[in-house]
Amino acid sequence: MPEVLDDMASVSPEIAEYLRALARRLDAAGHGQATTIVREGAQFLGMSTQTVYRQLQRVAGWESGRKARSDKGTTSVAPEALVKLAAAQKEAIRQNGKQTLFTTTARGVMEANGIDFGVSNARLNTLMRDRKLNVSAQRIAAPVQHLRAPHPNHTHEVDPSLCLVYYLKGRQYLIRDDEFYKNKLDRIAQIKFKCYRYALYDKASAVTVPWYCEAAGETQHNLFEFLMFAWGQQPGRPFHGVPENMLWDKGSANQSAAIQSLLEALDVKHATHAAGAARVKGGVENGNNLIETQFESRLRFEPVEDVEQLNRAAAAWANAYCANLIPGQDTRLRRQGLAVPVARYDLWQLITAEQLRFLPPIEVCRALMASREEERQVKADMTVSFRHPAADASAAYSLRGLDGISVGDKVKVRALVYGDCAVQVQVERYDGSPLIYRVEPERQFDRFGQRLDGAVIGAEFKAMPKTEAQHATTTMDGAAYPGMTADEVKAARDRRDTPFKGELRAHSYLQEVELPTYMPRSGTDVEVPAHVVAPVAMLSPIEAMLRVRSALGRNLSPEENAFFTARYADGVPEEQIEALIAQYSAPAAEPVRAAGGLRAV
Repeated sequence: MPEVLDDMASVSPEIAEYLRALARRLDAAGHGQATTIVREGAQFLGMSTQTVYRQLQRVAGWESGRKARSDKGTTSVAPEALVKLAAAQKEAIRQNGKQTLFTTTARGVMEANGIDFGVSNARLNTLMRDRKLNVSAQRIAAPVQHLRAPHPNHTHEVDPSLCLVYYLKGRQYLIRDDEFYKNKLDRIAQIKFKCYRYALYDKASAVTVPWYCEAAGETQHNLFEFLMFAWGQQPGRPFHGVPENMLWDKGSANQSAAIQSLLEALDVKHATHAAGAARVKGGVENGNNLIETQFESRLRFEPVEDVEQLNRAAAAWANAYCANLIPGQDTRLRRQGLAVPVARYDLWQLITAEQLRFLPPIEVCRALMASREEERQVKADMTVSFRHPAADASAAYSLRGLDGISVGDKVKVRALVYGDCAVQVQVERYDGSPLIYRVEPERQFDRFGQRLDGAVIGAEFKAMPKTEAQHATTTMDGAAYPGMTADEVKAARDRRDTPFKGELRAHSYLQEVELPTYMPRSGTDVEVPAHVVAPVAMLSPIEAMLRVRSALGRNLSPEENAFFTARYADGVPEEQIEALIAQYSAPAAEPVRAAGGLRAV
C-alpha cells in the first residue's frame, strides 16, 4: 500500500491518483453506495472517513453535495475547558520549542481537577486546531512587521562573521565545506589568527560595506576599527556618515562598555534583536550572503596575499557593485516599491544635509570610547553644572519637566559629540531601569518663551493588528494567569510563578489512586556478614535514672544515685533499662544485687 500521510500534509502522487479514481467511482455510484465506497477507501488508505472526505475535496475537488449540518462548528465542550487544556500544553513548552505535554496527559490532569470534556482526544485536537489554540499555531502566532528607514543613514545593520578565507605564511586558504562542518573543532581551532568579515548594511539604500581583519576572535578593537572605516570618508566611496540607529546582535564585543560609550556619545541609538529573531537585521544577513557569493567566490580564481590586499579588493568590488558598474552584470536594487531598478549609490545620494552627520576625527572617537560618565546632583533650581569638552567653561543644564528627576537627585552626565555642547543625562527609575535624556544649555527660546529643544508632540508607534492566533494567545494567558496584563504574564513566567494560581492538581491526585490487592511474592533473605553489628542505642546516666525513677515511683537514694552515676558514666544500653527497673523493684525483705553489685534497699 502506498505511503499514507495525514490530512494536513501533502499526499504522494500515488495517493492523489487513487483519490481521483475514488471520486470518479463516487460520481458513478448509485443511491446508498457512496458510504460503502468511502469506507473501502478509508480502510485502504488507513484514514478515517472524515479524512477521506476532506482529501477528496482538497485533492480531487469532489464534494458529497450534502447540506452542512445546522450545528456545524459548535461543540459540547465548554470554551473555558478548551482554553485551559490548550494553555496547559502551551505552558509546558521548553525554551528550545519542544512540546512536553500532549492532549492525552493534559486531559487526564484536567479531568482530575474537575474539568469534563465528553469527547475523544482526536476531537479535542481538532477543536483546538480550528480555534488556533494548538501548539503548532502558537509557534507561529506572531506575524512579521515590515521595518523601514525613512532616509539614508537612518539605520545601519552591523554583523560580524567568520570568513571562509584565512592566511598562513603569506598564502591564502579557503575553508572547504567538509572541513568547516565535519572537523570544525580541530581544523579551525588550529588556525591561530582567523579572518573575520564585518558587514554594514544601510537599510534605506541597501548599500553594503565589507571589511576584513585577522584576529583570534571578535574584539571591540576590531569593531571600532570597522565602524571608523564604514562611517568615515574613504577615497572613491560616496557612502559615509554616522547613523541615527544601529541594529546588531548580542555578541560579547558588541556588548562592551567601551563601544556603547562611543555610540552614546555619537548619539546613536543601538538595539539588539531578541534571541532567535535574526530576521530583524535580515538586510545585513543578506549582505553577508551577497559578499560571499559575489565577491569571495572570485578569490578562488585570483587569490590575494594578505588581509590588506583583501580589503582593497573588497572595497573595489563594493564600490562597483553599489554603483552598478560591474561589466556584464546588472547589480541595481530591485524592490517592489521601486518603479525601475536603481543603483544603491544613487539611492544613498538622496540623503540631505540635515540627515548626513560627519564622523569626528578618529582620535576624538578613541577618547569618547574611553570616556566615563560623571555624577552630578540636581540643584534647587533644577539644573546641573557640567563642562563640555567643546566649551570654555561650565554651563547650566536645565532639567525642568524631565520625568523621574527631582531636586537633590544624583544623575549621570556624559558629553555628546553632536549639538550645542549637548550632554546625555541618565537617572534610574524606581524599578532600576534607566531614564535617558539629551540636554543642551539654556540659550535659545522661541517667541512664546518656550525652549526650542522641547520634544515635538506627534511621535507615533504602529503595530500590526492582532491575528486570531495572537488573540488565542491572550485568551490562554488570561486562563493561565488570570487578571494579568501581557507584561505581567511575562514577568510571572520569568519569576517561575505557578500557572492557574497554583490551584491545578497536576500530580497530587495520583496519591489518592487505590491500587488493587496484589499477592505477596516469595523471596530470599539477604545474608548479612557476621562482623556487621547493628548499632546499640545508648541512654545517658541522667536519662536512665529518670526512666528508673518514673517506673519505681520514687527517687533513688543518694547512695544509689552516686553508684549509678559512677557505674554507668558512659551510658546505659536502652535494652537493659527494663532489667534495671525489675531489680530496683525487688521487695526490701529480699535484697537483690543490682547490676554492678548495688543492693536494692
